[in-house]
Amino acid sequence: MKIKQLSSAISLALIASNSQADQQLADILISANHIPIQAHSVTADYHVITAEDIAEKHYRTLDAAIQSLPGVQISRNGGLGSVTSIFMRGQSNNASLILVDGVEMNNPMGTGGAILSNILLTDVAAIEVLKGPQSGIWGANASAGVINIITKKQQSGAQGSINLETGSNQTKKIATSFSASSEQIDFSVAFADISTDGFSSVKEAGKSVTNYEDDAFKQTDFSLQTGINFNANQRLELIIKNSDSYSEYDYSTNPDQSDFASVNYENNLKRLQYNHNFGQLKLSGYLSQNEIKQYSHAIINSIGIKGGYDYADKQSLAFVASKNQFENQGNGSSYLNTAIGVTNTNHFMDNSLIITEALRSDQYNDFDNKVTGKLGIKKLFAYDLYVKANIGTAYNAPTLFQSTYGVTDTLNPEQTESFDIGFGAFGVEVSYYQSKTKDLISYAGTWPNDFYENLSGTSKFTGLEVSYAHFFETINTGLNLNYTQATAKDDDDKWLARRAENTLNLGLVYDGFQDLTLSADTRYIGKKYDKADQQGAQIGEYFVTDLNINYRVNSQLNLYANVLNAFAEDYTHAVATYQGFDITQPPQNVYSNGGRQFFVGIQAKL
Repeated sequence: MKIKQLSSAISLALIASNSQADQQLADILISANHIPIQAHSVTADYHVITAEDIAEKHYRTLDAAIQSLPGVQISRNGGLGSVTSIFMRGQSNNASLILVDGVEMNNPMGTGGAILSNILLTDVAAIEVLKGPQSGIWGANASAGVINIITKKQQSGAQGSINLETGSNQTKKIATSFSASSEQIDFSVAFADISTDGFSSVKEAGKSVTNYEDDAFKQTDFSLQTGINFNANQRLELIIKNSDSYSEYDYSTNPDQSDFASVNYENNLKRLQYNHNFGQLKLSGYLSQNEIKQYSHAIINSIGIKGGYDYADKQSLAFVASKNQFENQGNGSSYLNTAIGVTNTNHFMDNSLIITEALRSDQYNDFDNKVTGKLGIKKLFAYDLYVKANIGTAYNAPTLFQSTYGVTDTLNPEQTESFDIGFGAFGVEVSYYQSKTKDLISYAGTWPNDFYENLSGTSKFTGLEVSYAHFFETINTGLNLNYTQATAKDDDDKWLARRAENTLNLGLVYDGFQDLTLSADTRYIGKKYDKADQQGAQIGEYFVTDLNINYRVNSQLNLYANVLNAFAEDYTHAVATYQGFDITQPPQNVYSNGGRQFFVGIQAKL
């Protein structure tokens, strides 16, 4: 049945398209060093999801956009607004640093990581994903990598857009934006509202999700960006973003219609930045505050300076100095971080050899100071032919929440050493990585007891990532294919929970029809277990296929429809409870995926 579904998905996908398939990466800028640099100068493994990709595939949240990338696995406990985890290269949720325009989104009062399913993609220009240890550049919680969301900036003249959507579970979405600019001042505003009756986040194993009550979700986003150009070299920028949501969820032991809970989420982000261009030297000073409310109330205050200096032809230095305060508004607990870092990038041999070195020092008032770094090298033989290697150190700091409920008085930061090697040739990219993490922070008990601890010894993460992308002009078809083989084990060589050893992602698009494109994306998740040491239920070995159709009425108007989980696969990311609360018994309740879902919408430029 699985092979039949895959064959059907491939057949359907052979009628789909992506007008951006041959996008020249040399034109894309990557925020790999705190400042924009050309993509070909980045030695780390990276992916860029563009605004065109988001519009074509109709991704609504961050987790949906990144779930098909090699080396990335997503676990979500229900629908929109539910607890969502990312395992990048097998590492824990807190090992991936999530940023919006460089502002940290990881919740200091959470269990690690950002709230991915609450990050809507309504005003996003690009999502940059850098894999491998990035603490030498970005500091804590970047052991597995960095995901930097770049929002849309002001365009010349006046522009606007609107997106209306409706679909399954009474889902309704409206998103609109407007921007205008002159030589002296510019601004852009964006508004989005999405609501849905949703589906039951928990259901009995093997039962249809339609047998249970709906768990609703509603979120409203607003953003404002404005800039003043004092002259050609001086600019002041202000960013204000607000997200406010309400979501319902089920207790894991009882998905009954009358038994649900709810949670409110609020995120207020403010950033003021001054940029000065001295020619070879570019400086930016910034103040930012990120306030996150969900179950608790946390604030991240930051002040810093960053910049870049071209000290010779094709030789540049990027630097950052910052002071950050992470505060729990509930009980007043907090910790301070003071950081200074430099990244040097050298181009040799007519720009065909790139070497990058990074070094960063982070001082804390609550646990040991850290010095991290990385070294990367990349040799280009042609535009699409290269070899590269990276080595680095990183660490993940315990959150304020984890520290409060640690088994011991003090949780130690996780410490990671990692390397990767790879090559690219004619659309094929291959990377092998290996990471070792000491003091991995792990869930050790049940609420309300102390339940976070540092695992003894060294946890090991290894993997092979293979991808291929090409647009076949003769058949008007674009192909994106990637495969990941990964292991994630503790010091006793036991598997960590909910990591699949094998994943496969297939994307096919076809644009052979005038003004009409069709696409399909199929994800295969291999065998994985709900509990550590391959215990509990086996919750892998399934295919999920999403379908999209886009019809361009004219240059200003686009109509679309998409289907999520087209074959209604009954899979789960996690077990909620086991029969008799015994993990050797079959699952009783599981987290649901919502089944097959349909959506239609309209996108218009004003």
